[in-house]
Amino acid sequence: MSTWPPRFLFLSGRLCLDLAHTGGEGQYAKFERLHGPPDLADWLMACELAVPVARVRRPDLRIALELRAAIWKGARAILKGAAMPRAFVDTIGSVAAQPDLVPVLVRGTRRWSPGSTARQALSSVARDAIALFGSDERKRLRECRNPKCPLLFVDLSRPGRRAWCTMRRCGNLEKTTRYRRRRRASRSSASPE
Repeated sequence: MSTWPPRFLFLSGRLCLDLAHTGGEGQYAKFERLHGPPDLADWLMACELAVPVARVRRPDLRIALELRAAIWKGARAILKGAAMPRAFVDTIGSVAAQPDLVPVLVRGTRRWSPGSTARQALSSVARDAIALFGSDERKRLRECRNPKCPLLFVDLSRPGRRAWCTMRRCGNLEKTTRYRRRRRASRSSASPE
C-alpha cells in the first residue's frame, strides 16, 4: 500500500495548481517538496510536462517558489470572490513572458526540444495559470471540502459538484466518518433505556 501523501500530488486537473501543491510558507511549510534544485528537476519530470531538464540552478528554484506562491495566493483570492492582487498577476506574467518549452516530434510522439531549461518549463506553468485564471474555468476552481485539506482543484465534472480533492483520500474519509456516525446513532437508538 502506498503512503499518503505521495511525494508530488497531481490531482488538481491543472499544471499550475499541481505546482501550488508542492508546499509553501507558514502552515504549508510542513508539506514542502521543493527543498533544492534537484527536487524541482524531479517535479518537472514527474508533472504532465515530463520535461527532462539537464540542470536546475538555485535561481530557477527561487523563481519556481515565487511563481508557486503567486499561483496559490491568486487562486485563494479568486475562491474568495476577490480580484487577484496586482503583485501576483505581475509575478505570473513575468514568468510567462519568458520563452516557454518548444515541442518537437520524435517518431510520432511529442517531446521537448533538447536542452530545455527549467525557466522554459516554468514559463509553461505560468502560461497555464494565465489560461486558468483568465478564463471561465476559474469559476470551477474549488477547495477540498475536508476542513483539514487545503488542496485546490478544477471541478471538471458535468454537474460541477465535485467536493473532494480525491475520493481516494478525502472522499473516503468523509464516507467512513458518515458511516460511523450512522452506526453509532443506530446503536444508541437501539440500546435499551
